[in-house]
Amino acid sequence: MTETIMVGVDGRAEHRAALKWATRRAVRDGSRLELVFVLEHSWGDDADGPSDLLVLAAKSLLATEREAALRIAEEPSTRVPALTGPEPAPMWRRPGLEVGTRYLYGHVGAELTAASRGADLLVVGTRSRSERNRGFAGSLHLRVASTAACSVAVVPHGWAGSGVGVVAGVDGKAPSEPAVAFAADEAAALGELLRLVCVGYTANPLFAGLVPEVSLDDRRRRIVEAAAESARERHPDIDVRADAIEAAPARGLVEAAHGSSMLVVGTRDRHGAKRVMLGSVGHDVLLNVRVPVVIARAHREGE
Repeated sequence: MTETIMVGVDGRAEHRAALKWATRRAVRDGSRLELVFVLEHSWGDDADGPSDLLVLAAKSLLATEREAALRIAEEPSTRVPALTGPEPAPMWRRPGLEVGTRYLYGHVGAELTAASRGADLLVVGTRSRSERNRGFAGSLHLRVASTAACSVAVVPHGWAGSGVGVVAGVDGKAPSEPAVAFAADEAAALGELLRLVCVGYTANPLFAGLVPEVSLDDRRRRIVEAAAESARERHPDIDVRADAIEAAPARGLVEAAHGSSMLVVGTRDRHGAKRVMLGSVGHDVLLNVRVPVVIARAHREGE
């Protein structure tokens, strides 16, 4: 079954890094690409649906974004590396990319979350580091990453795809497993290094003298080595590096991913009111995103 990569678009050319990231991935994997634009239902707006003029504008915007995706798919500079076998054909010689479009009406976060039930991966953009430094930064990408039914990729505006290697954070808990699997698959597809990191402090200052520091450090190393073995079993040909890092978890993950092509972290699939909470580490990582960050879930909700 062909997977679906869904990407939220807003019609702004300077915000197309997410579209480019999603398009290249769709071509590489033979996935279907679906572009989604949400007509914002303003607070206090009593309208049951958008006006005909807004619908016309949305369709025009989506047509423009679809053409942009098709141009990206045809870029001759884009190649897909192979670990084994013959060099694959460049993207522009591969079968045509299937691109669907859809407009929705409502509140952006809620509509993207609902739409994600029909996707295998949802891709959204977020402010770049320089944009965050200039003013108020919204939390849309945080809300979507927390509540989506599938894995979510958050791509900073202006991302040029210059990084090398895939980084994944592990902590020995179940949510790390889909993160390791996603990161291993990505490293195999790109033919790049996979770096698995377990980040934390050797000892909590509150427990100084009560907990042997070496035991906590050893535990982190055992966790990351076990994750590395799992990645090697999944893809025996990839180069895997395992590191235990002494740092605050979110800061350590962000710094470890510097210069990479992607950072992958897991998340607990919460229910009810807690579903809007991503977890402190994932939350802080997404507030400081510098490279594409994937919040990996084990499966699409409802399967």
